[in-house]
This record gives sequence, structure tokens and C-alpha cells, in this order.
Amino acid sequence: MVKLVQNELIKIFKRKSIYFLFILSIIAIIVYNYKNPDQNVINYRGSKNIPVDSDAFLNSIKNNTESYIYSLAYNEFAKLYNEVFEENSWQRYALNEERGSYAFENIFSDYNQDIMEYLINIKDYEYNPNTQTTLEIYETSKTKFNKYVEALKSNDWKNFVNLKIKNLEERKNTQTLLPEEIKEIDFEIDWYYLRLNNNIVYNDNIINQYLTEYKEDYYSIIYKESHIDESSQADINEFNNNKARLELCKYAIENHINYDMSDEYNLILINKIDARISLIRTFSHFNIILIIITIYISSTTITEEITKKTIKSVLTKPHKRSTIIMSKVIACMITIIISMIFIGIVQFFVGGFIFGFDSYANGYIGYDYNNDKVFTMSSLSYLIISGFTKIPEYIIISLFCIFIGIFNKNIAMSMILTLIICIFANTALAEWSKVDALSKITRYFITNNWDFSTYLFGNISNVNGVNLWHSLLIFLIYLTLLEKITISKFKKLEV
Repeated sequence: MVKLVQNELIKIFKRKSIYFLFILSIIAIIVYNYKNPDQNVINYRGSKNIPVDSDAFLNSIKNNTESYIYSLAYNEFAKLYNEVFEENSWQRYALNEERGSYAFENIFSDYNQDIMEYLINIKDYEYNPNTQTTLEIYETSKTKFNKYVEALKSNDWKNFVNLKIKNLEERKNTQTLLPEEIKEIDFEIDWYYLRLNNNIVYNDNIINQYLTEYKEDYYSIIYKESHIDESSQADINEFNNNKARLELCKYAIENHINYDMSDEYNLILINKIDARISLIRTFSHFNIILIIITIYISSTTITEEITKKTIKSVLTKPHKRSTIIMSKVIACMITIIISMIFIGIVQFFVGGFIFGFDSYANGYIGYDYNNDKVFTMSSLSYLIISGFTKIPEYIIISLFCIFIGIFNKNIAMSMILTLIICIFANTALAEWSKVDALSKITRYFITNNWDFSTYLFGNISNVNGVNLWHSLLIFLIYLTLLEKITISKFKKLEV
């Protein structure tokens, strides 16, 4: 067997076409890194001037009291923002937070907008003849608004944050609130303490982005807790990913991580990725290249010998046909593993030259879904683990190509048919499988079970009924069937 495998490897690496594929892989990796579609666009929220509503617009909405009062308050807020504080000052970034809200059903979440709330109360009392705002509320709103302005003008961002915490505590202790609202206020208080205790000055830098993402994920989780379909693994998978993002952002904040530590998915959205992130994503970015190499090697290894009649010389030797065909499968898999190592090395150097090698020192920061904990490992360790989980996919593709090659003796047909199946599986079938009615059938398709990277660190599949043990069983069944029918067909082959 060893000698047969060696001979097959010599045949594979004697072909010029394999080196042509390697060269194309290098070009693809360079182009992909240079024009990376996952490269986040720098689109800072910034602190440019806020547009104000014109007098003509205000006059046009005077009959709509609610809109008119809101526009007056908004213009007052814009005046404070535009005229009092300089561009890129911490005050502008702090006020920018006052403009954000989270549009989730049945979740209040606008606790950070109390400056606008005070301004609306003030303008409503002053300009609405039918106001429901009492003199007490008006005076309180003026006092609190002026305190915020003083805190902003004091140029002490911690004073401003402490004022936010104080007002949240007061709201919780003086208003009649639902338990859900109290929970959300407690989160907001903790969120401001995260900024305060970790000395995070208002800005639009990476650490502030983690703070923003942390809050967004929290409210996403709160919303999904009451809307999740417990029978849908796609919903559960999305919910778990939000929890992972929440903990990763908190980890970044508490450990003062000033770089984008995104893993398989972007964690912060307005920062460019680095060489480390590109390396981590090697086998997801370039999976199609490895599939093409697998298809090419596996389609030609047997079919070419059959069409050229050179298979006769192999069959005349004292080896069982089952041994011959398995030696070809093993040689194909060794070639694929070599290709994976080659692509990993090329990505390491291409990513390093384009983005800088320094980011490799940061390693991989991931989330353990089993223990609900953030963990770290080297990027190389992660790359090896993720690569290992992709091998079952290439084994099935390789066996299928060899079987089709023996069956129809046509290299082009086996390559095209396999590639079409792979593309269909990764696009339409992947989406259809999220539908429960269809997943009852598609859960038994090998294409929904051959990517074991899905289950890394306790994550789950988004296809109902599919889990690690199910995928392992389906993989072994398909592997056994493909192996048996391939060997059986090869034994009956007439040359």
C-alpha cells in the first residue's frame, strides 16, 4: 500500500497542471487580500456638524405640535453640539451617543437620550399651549439639562459619566418601572461603569466601538429572548452568536484590547482587519480553491488512466483492486493536506506583507459555547484545528469524484458535476435547510454534515436536527457507501 501511495503521489506531482493550480492559488490569495471583500470600510460616525431644521420647515409643521416641539428640541441640541464644542472633541462623541437608540419591539433602551428628553420637556412647556408638562417637570428638566451642559463644558468626561449614572439611579429609584425596565437600567449603569472603570475616553476608536457593540448585542439578546423560536436551530444559533459577541466585547473592554480581535466574523464594523484575522479565515476564504484542487486531483487520478489505457499496467501488478483504489484516495488526501499547508503558508506571508506581521502576535480569541467563556490560543493552533475539521468535506468530494470518473470515464463531466453540487450545497441548499419542513429531508444530505468546523468550541448547526453526533454518523454512512460502491465499480471495470 505504501509503495502504491508513493507511486500515485509521484504521478500527481509530475503533472504540470498541479503547479499551475498552485500558482493560481497564490494569485487568488494576493488579489483577495489586496481587494478583500471582508475588509471593513472605514466609516466613522465622526463628529461633523449636525444639520438643523430650517425656519421654513419649522413653520410648515407648526400645526403638528409633537413634531414641532421635537424639532425645536432637536435644533437646541444641534446648537449645543455644533457651536459649543469642537470637531472630534470628546464632548461631541458623548453627545453622539445621545442620538442613538435601538429599535427593538417592547424594549425601551433609550435611557441614554435624557438630554433630548429634558429639551423636549423644556420646549413643550414653553411653546405648547396645551402642554401636559408641569412647572415642576419643566424646572427639573432645565436644572438637569444645565448640569449636563456644565459637565460637558468642564472638560471632565468622568464628571459627565458620573452624572449619567446618577440620573439613571434616580430614575430607577423614583419612577414606577417594570422589572424589565429596571433590568435594562441596571445594564445601562453597568455599561457606564465599564467606561469609567476602564478609563475609556469618549472617542470613535476601537475600544469605544467595543462598548457600542456590547450594548447593541445586549439589547439584541434581550429582544431575542422573548422572540426566539425554540424549535429553530437557526434562531438558537443566532442567539448564541449574540451571546458570544457580547462576551468577546466585554473581554476586549476589560482587557484594554486596542485592536480588532474579530475571529470568523467581524466583531467591530468600522475598523480594517489585519493579517491575523485573514489567517484565521484562511480555510473559509479559500475553501473554494481547495475544493477545486480536490476535484481536479480526484477526477484525473483514475479517469485519466482509464481513458489513456495506462490503468492496465497497474492492474497487472499483484495488488487487489480495492488496494489500488484506496491508494489513490489516500494519495489524493495527502495532496489536499499539502495544498492546505501550502495555502496556509502563502496566506501567512501575503497577509503579513499587506497588513503587517505584527498582528500575528495577538493570537486567536474565541468563545467556548460549552462553558460560556472567552479563551485564547495561538493563531497557528486555531488554523490547524479549523483545517482539520475541513478534511471530511474533501474526503467525500474526493471519493465522489473518483466514483463518477470510474462510472462515466469522463474527466470534465466528473469535475463539472461535483463542482455544481458543491456550489448548490453552499448556496441554495444551505438556505433551504433553514426551513424546518425542508430540513427534515436535507438534514440527511452529506453537504449539511461534512463541515465539522460548524461545531468548533461547542457551536451548533443552524439546520434543525443536525448536531455533531448526527453529522458524524451521516459522514460515516456516506463514507462507507461511497467507498464500497467505488471499490465495487472499480472491481467490475473492464479495460
